[in-house]
Amino acid sequence: MQFVWFWTFWHWSKEGFQDGFLLRSPIQGIGGHWDEWFRHEASASDLRAIEETGRTESSQRQFIAWFFRHWARETNWRENRMVPRFVLGQLAHLPPFNRWTAFDKYREQYGARGISAVVLSAESKGEADDVRRLEALALPSDSNSSIVPEGFQADSAELEVSRQAAFSVFRGKGLLYFLALWTAGGDRPYARWLKILVGLGWATVAGLILYLLFGPDAGEHLVALSATLVSLWSALTLFAVGMICTQVIRAWQAGKLCGERLQRSEVRLRMDGGLTLKGESAGLAFSLNTLLSLYRADSQLAQRSWLWRRLFRRLCTQAGSWAATGVITADGRLKSVVLQPKLRACLQRPDIDHILTPNQRDATRKSVDLMVKAVSPIAPAPIKSSALRAGWGFAAEEPRLQSHRCRHVAQALMVFGGFHSKWQKAISALAVLVSCAMLLALPDLRSILVPPPAPVAVAPSSTSPYYLWVSLDTKAPARFQVVLESEFWSNRRVRVLPQRAANVPARAEILLHRLPTPTGREDDATIWVERRLQFLTREYAAGERVGCYSLAYLTRLGHE
Repeated sequence: MQFVWFWTFWHWSKEGFQDGFLLRSPIQGIGGHWDEWFRHEASASDLRAIEETGRTESSQRQFIAWFFRHWARETNWRENRMVPRFVLGQLAHLPPFNRWTAFDKYREQYGARGISAVVLSAESKGEADDVRRLEALALPSDSNSSIVPEGFQADSAELEVSRQAAFSVFRGKGLLYFLALWTAGGDRPYARWLKILVGLGWATVAGLILYLLFGPDAGEHLVALSATLVSLWSALTLFAVGMICTQVIRAWQAGKLCGERLQRSEVRLRMDGGLTLKGESAGLAFSLNTLLSLYRADSQLAQRSWLWRRLFRRLCTQAGSWAATGVITADGRLKSVVLQPKLRACLQRPDIDHILTPNQRDATRKSVDLMVKAVSPIAPAPIKSSALRAGWGFAAEEPRLQSHRCRHVAQALMVFGGFHSKWQKAISALAVLVSCAMLLALPDLRSILVPPPAPVAVAPSSTSPYYLWVSLDTKAPARFQVVLESEFWSNRRVRVLPQRAANVPARAEILLHRLPTPTGREDDATIWVERRLQFLTREYAAGERVGCYSLAYLTRLGHE
């Protein structure tokens, strides 16, 4: 009950808004509401209690602790972790809190540092002060979703474009682009040993394909090798597709929740300095900080999605060492900006290690290295005096800055989340090549593992004495061949070919050639039907013989 005066103010603020006496909601209008209540509505006992609370720094800190532990949990904004910080930050500039030393850290910042924006002041050639620290808070909105600047002025239409780009990343084309980039070569959510095992599995599949194509004839081991190849490829494919589909679905669901929260939130962007922004080059930084503000407000939004969880955690922990510049469109594409002075400004800030830029030539690694050399201090000439031999020496480290070029905000998310993986890109490329080869070879492998039924010889037979027609009743003519063995006719091995005419069975046409010195009779010949064993472009030795006919039978077939 020590701080009941704040509950009195809070209930007065809510009732005044509900009755129409106050125009803004208790959260958005907290500063004006407090000023009105403290000056005109607070009772004498409330004022004495407030004065007693602010008498010592210890009691001030007790009020702040009570504010976080009790007020924040018992109000309707308990799910938003940034509302208490915003309220304290607004009250810290108003009496009597502007005299309380415990509120000092809430006057200058909300404790939610985000990605810095590089905004050049008038006629600046790139100074350290041009790297502007940004903070973003997502607050419950009593009206339509919007971005509200705090500490600077900007065109509302430009801020709305940044909000739309953030929404696209959650529930639009930006999300599809982000998921496509991650699927193609992004890091996977499993342990390192499993990544190595999967890589070895795909390498084994590739090795089996090469062996079946160029190795020695497998002979009786062909079925076992084919079964191993199909089983291993199927297991790896199902594992990869299942994992990707799971992560994509969860990311889509989490993005939907974040998008709905964004539509119900007012995002406050804080950048000190009182600037009036001209141009849209801070759009990328505004959009990324909008994304981050939703996670800081409620981390449970991304709890079930590994992709969003990893991205947001890295944003929270590393945002202070990143800067961003670039004109952004509503669908997330980035446009070029004046970059050289902004790179120069970042090089003069030791706390900035990375900068996100549009994909333009002056943001290459070579350009940044040249600028590093230009900005680096010139080393002083060595002192030759022997009197300073035992003195101290200081070495100045050259500034380091890594630029990351992006065409779309989804690429910026890939960079920021650390999803790029050379190992995974190599595995993905190998998996695609192997899978394409397997899809082409599936009919051949199926014929090896599950052979088609043995065909039966049917009519018609040839009317010419120089040709032998072996017509077969089969739906897979390419999987069979016919062999003529005779001591009177030249031996032949002929493939069975489908016929273009309707209702005409596939057949093998054998041109009959008499041997130079025949030893048998003219009708003494055996015709075998064999299975063809092949894998892509390679054909193996003849397979199982599934049919045997005499020459006399085939020539009379259909003429009796």
